[in-house]
Amino acid sequence: MIHAQDRSLMGFGVTSVKPWQSRRGVVEVGNSTALAIQHATEKKTLRNYRTGIGNNNAKSQITGITGSFTLYDCGPSQLAMVIRAQVTGVSAGTVEGEAHPTGGLAAEHIVFKNLVDTTQPVTVVSPPATASVAAASGNAGDGTIGAVTVNGAVSGAYTAKLTSATEFSLLDAADQVLGAGTVGEAFSAAGLTFTIAAGSSAFVADDAFTITVAAGDEMDAGVDYIVTPYGIQLPAGSTIGERGVIVGYTRIKASVAEILKSAPTEQQLHFAGLNDAQDGLAYDATLWRVKFDDIAELPLNGEEYVSYNVTFELLQDYTRAGDDLSQYYTIRQAEKVAA
Repeated sequence: MIHAQDRSLMGFGVTSVKPWQSRRGVVEVGNSTALAIQHATEKKTLRNYRTGIGNNNAKSQITGITGSFTLYDCGPSQLAMVIRAQVTGVSAGTVEGEAHPTGGLAAEHIVFKNLVDTTQPVTVVSPPATASVAAASGNAGDGTIGAVTVNGAVSGAYTAKLTSATEFSLLDAADQVLGAGTVGEAFSAAGLTFTIAAGSSAFVADDAFTITVAAGDEMDAGVDYIVTPYGIQLPAGSTIGERGVIVGYTRIKASVAEILKSAPTEQQLHFAGLNDAQDGLAYDATLWRVKFDDIAELPLNGEEYVSYNVTFELLQDYTRAGDDLSQYYTIRQAEKVAA
């Protein structure tokens, strides 16, 4: 008896993408498996009314083509693909004068703006609890500013400048606006909290108050704070309290992925496969135009290797013209040479 040639498949390979219609080559998405294409079909039938048995005709149509694979790499480029992350790189370097508010709670974790190089020194300064205030000479209004509470403000001079009889802005020493407030209402911004009260004479635009935050006291490592890869933690008995901190440290090189910040893009997907059931015979598949879905679940930890369940829609590539060309996807398989 003559048997057909064995064409069994056990596939491994590399899944890669590039922007649709891009002229460059594809780039691997990462360690992935179980790439599959699903065809949604709709079947319409015409009953055989002559005999009442079976159908007189039947028609099946593919109403949608989708795909999926499991991705085991979870880096920034993968986040950009599966959840539309906008990724930026942060270089290693020195950070000075970074302000953070604090509550003074035992075990409170103050998370810095960058990941911390824990092998390098970290300086932590806590400013005074209050700042000094002076009304500008020549103010038309005779209103006052109450006590200023400091929680994370950088030392230096600030100006609360009236923009009208009832509104004001807080500016730093470089005249950069840090926030806007209303006379008679509590204001909080840039680590400063205060209230400007109206007097018997109304304020006018350009009336002002100068707020001076003195240089703070340097805190003791191990006593007032403990350094972590993410910032500092306050142990019981820390004297930092509710004054905030000004920190200096060395940041490490890192990537930052801002999730759901980029627009979805269409891609071309290529799978470079090796058929392990055929001694590594090469085969590949090109999906000419795909659009990735945002993943339904983004796992962040677990006892098993984290994976992403990636799904996508396969769209018509109308740029592929020719009677012998598919506008959806193409599969190529090397023929096994007889021994």
